[in-house]
Amino acid sequence: MIRDKNRNVNITENEYAHWLFNVPTIGRGTIDKLLCGGRSCREIYEMDERELGGILSKAQTKKFVESRNVWDFAKEREKLQKLGIRFIPRIDPDFPEKLKNIPDPPFALYVKGELPDDSKPCVAIIGARMCSEYGRFMARQLGRGLAHAGVQVISGMARGVDGISQKAAVEAGGKSFGIVGSGVDICYPDDNKPLYDELCLNGGVISEYPPGTMPRAGFFPMRNRIISGMSDVVVVVEARLKSGTQITVDTALEQGKEVVALPGRVTDRLSDGCNQLICQGAGIVLGTEDILEKLFEVRKRDYNKRNSDKNDENALIEEETDYIDEEVLTIEDEILETIDIIPTTASSILDKLAGNGVVISIPELMQRLMDMVGSGKIAQDGAYYRKILGGTACAKRFR
Repeated sequence: MIRDKNRNVNITENEYAHWLFNVPTIGRGTIDKLLCGGRSCREIYEMDERELGGILSKAQTKKFVESRNVWDFAKEREKLQKLGIRFIPRIDPDFPEKLKNIPDPPFALYVKGELPDDSKPCVAIIGARMCSEYGRFMARQLGRGLAHAGVQVISGMARGVDGISQKAAVEAGGKSFGIVGSGVDICYPDDNKPLYDELCLNGGVISEYPPGTMPRAGFFPMRNRIISGMSDVVVVVEARLKSGTQITVDTALEQGKEVVALPGRVTDRLSDGCNQLICQGAGIVLGTEDILEKLFEVRKRDYNKRNSDKNDENALIEEETDYIDEEVLTIEDEILETIDIIPTTASSILDKLAGNGVVISIPELMQRLMDMVGSGKIAQDGAYYRKILGGTACAKRFR
């Protein structure tokens, strides 16, 4: 039953979810139990105590009823609006698809700014807080290079590698997203306030903790699963053998994410973690191009996985169609087949054309690329070229 102070308020399902998320003693697991059977958050709000007693403990039921009696939907809505914060539960269509199926997914996110664009690739750059000059330089180079290539950069807005890479990405005109272990209205550490302000304008600050929540040591390992979960590839720049970075790597591997690392000198303790990851099979990163190539591999793998349940008949029809298409491909068609939404360089395009048996000189390729950019078939970001979403530049291999 809706309480008197909420009687004349038009309450959305997201706002009921916001209330449920903030009921004391009710965690993610209990919320999932309450939602079982297809109940809406409003229906949970209106459940009587007898029904609640079959799901919750006596202590939880008491807190549930107390919270329902004091929660003011209009006041809570105004509070978020004043702070410029969105509450996005898992039931909202805007909730990131990548987070829905990770182990222990968050029930909801608070967002100041934006969420990452699902149609664009995301890379997490993580590493030591007390990084070396080598780590600082490479964090800047990778953050800037990925931004120029149209890749979104995700990290924890911490001191060192995290903040340096995110600052470089924003300064290069890209978008970056900070996943924090506090409320999104709290800037931690304090000296990253300029970066925090930039992320709110050119990306976003994201957390599963309510506004006003101060940072705690236990929150940071939990937020790391969101950093890796939102990313297509996780890049480790510098890390000691035992560090917080390793927690993010472990969650990334558990989620099936690609992990790559920057090699360093064997005498440098800040590179011990990276070198060990490489010894264990992680990819090696020497520059932005290595990350872009890994993104291409991830996208191709994900495409194949999504289509693995197609029956043999449909697969045969598609193969025959592809064969017919290839018989009539022009040079521009061949170029389009090597380009996807993940930006790539002219040299990479040339290599792929050669691998497909297409012989073309560098001057001719550059002229073709310029013509295709001018005609709107592809887009150019600095030295990188990419497919235009929604346009005609669609690679047949990813149909």
